[in-house]
Amino acid sequence: MPAFPVAPLSVRRWPSLVFLWLAVLLPVFGFAQAKPLSDEVRRANLETQVTAMEQAFLKEDFETFADFMHPDVVRLAGGPDVLARQLRKGMEEMSAQGGKVSNVTHGAPTRIVAVDRQLQCTLPQTTEFQLAAATKTTQSTLLAVSADGGKTWAFLDTAGKDWETVRRLVPNLSREIVLPAKSN
Repeated sequence: MPAFPVAPLSVRRWPSLVFLWLAVLLPVFGFAQAKPLSDEVRRANLETQVTAMEQAFLKEDFETFADFMHPDVVRLAGGPDVLARQLRKGMEEMSAQGGKVSNVTHGAPTRIVAVDRQLQCTLPQTTEFQLAAATKTTQSTLLAVSADGGKTWAFLDTAGKDWETVRRLVPNLSREIVLPAKSN
């Protein structure tokens, strides 16, 4: 038997105990919410992730590459596995003709703009192809979108797409996002 008598918890005291717990714990959880990331951290995350995406492409790790793609692009392709298979098939066809992607690089991102609950910006991207004895370079623009305040980024290559086409994929595309004119 305990040294002090322990009274059973009365059902009538439960509401006051619940109130006490809520009064103590809610402010703690409220203050534990993450602060928004600084622009510097957002840009560092963007840089790290776009570089990782480019490296995955060069290594022909298309499963990892698909993880960086905008979710609507992945969905339209039929899912990440289908997208990875399509990319692998394209690379195999290029290789069969003596070609390969030799390098992928990107430039500095534009200003990051907030729209709805997303962050958006663009980055120029350069891709070098080895075709037989020649090297061909193409320029494109990546749209980068973050739905979690800049912690993670998803990418969409806008090459060959005008603003309205991209907007169909990203309905809340900011009017501040500038895409290069569609070339013929």
